[in-house]
Amino acid sequence: MLLRLIFRVIVLGILVAVAALAAVGPRPFAAVLPPEAARFVESMVGPIGLLGQDGRVRAGALPADFLVDGPDGLLATGPIAASQGNLPVFITDVLAGFQEDVVGAFPAAVTTMRPILGCRLTPPQPGSVIGHVFGAGTSRPLALISYDDADLARGIAEFVDRYRKRGIAAPVPGDAYAFQAQDVVVTDTSVPVYLVLENAGGNRIWNIHLAEGARLERLVLLGGAQSGVANLDPVVPVEVILADGLATCGIRPAHPLNPGHQLLQSTAESDVNLVAQHAEAVAAYDIWFRDSFGVRASDSRIGYAAGSVAVVGPVLDAAGAKVSFAPILGADVRTTQNSYFEIVGQVAAGQDYGSRVMALATGFAFGDLSILHQGVGF
Repeated sequence: MLLRLIFRVIVLGILVAVAALAAVGPRPFAAVLPPEAARFVESMVGPIGLLGQDGRVRAGALPADFLVDGPDGLLATGPIAASQGNLPVFITDVLAGFQEDVVGAFPAAVTTMRPILGCRLTPPQPGSVIGHVFGAGTSRPLALISYDDADLARGIAEFVDRYRKRGIAAPVPGDAYAFQAQDVVVTDTSVPVYLVLENAGGNRIWNIHLAEGARLERLVLLGGAQSGVANLDPVVPVEVILADGLATCGIRPAHPLNPGHQLLQSTAESDVNLVAQHAEAVAAYDIWFRDSFGVRASDSRIGYAAGSVAVVGPVLDAAGAKVSFAPILGADVRTTQNSYFEIVGQVAAGQDYGSRVMALATGFAFGDLSILHQGVGF
């Protein structure tokens, strides 16, 4: 009875707090909480009050209002893109027809790429400009997944754990291995652009949108488990070094911490030491990046710890011409692939990730899943 009462009080408190926050203006958390607490809350739920019920940006809201200096990095919590100098701009000011939901965006063709052998990349030509885009998280999964036997083993362990707890023999989804979509808008038309697209982790498809007259010299994909590109002219060469290749080459991507980062807010000796070690890693990565591309990573990076769109080149005023969005649906995609590659919904029966996991788990249990309840190790 007491627990039920406490629960009701908590729920009522949350409802009252949300109502109060919604009433105090476009940045409610900043108005009623200390700066550190406001940044943390907004990094979780976004800045309530900046979007109307129709999802459109309210009058008077600025792009910077949607950029949160969070404990884990800079986070785009609304319809903004990162531009030169990592300045936020509204996506609608640079890209016409932007599509947030790409789950059903099936490409017309998928061509396999392979990472380069070795550690040396083709340098930019004199006179070209470097477009360095950083991507960490977008929450925009595509219907493309890629995984290997180690991933299947993890899936089996998850399947067994769920079966023991719930007794439900449901396939484990392959969501963790889905490619995430990230959009790159190139507006620089003055000189050829040498694109360096850096993936902080996971599988990623970079979708390229070019302004009329923009030219790409070369595209380099760095980091991540798997990486690919959509809507790129087939004559543009692509070079790839994935995360495991970077590690083999002794290259450790590292970037300066944002002011609100949790490590910079801590006075613990261990965290202070981590900050110093991170600064050394940033300096080392800057040197490698400069030697490879002619600019430092920390000076050229465009992109946030969470965000969907980056702009390479000048941002036109709101009345200027926008770049047309190039959909992944029906596009040609070039991508690296793991041992297994799937287009969700277009896989033969029993050959998808979930079916593979269930079949392997059933095989380990000698065809009788009830054996899993007996604590058999996998």
